[in-house]
Amino acid sequence: MEEHSPEIDALKEAIRLNRENMLNDILLYLGFNEVEESRFQELLQLIEDAEKKSVKLNEALSAQEVINNVLK
Repeated sequence: MEEHSPEIDALKEAIRLNRENMLNDILLYLGFNEVEESRFQELLQLIEDAEKKSVKLNEALSAQEVINNVLK
């Protein structure tokens, strides 16, 4: 079993809470006061998947920017 430092655990919890808050804000904006737990979890997974894709794209962009700066 993989052990994490308290800092890593706290950051993971902050990310989880941020996702939930964002989803709750979106649902409220759309006029949903309640949603089934299974649907809520599916939506959270969609958000997590999109975040992972965004992180990869941001990393690729950063790397490309470094390459462009080195080549100048």
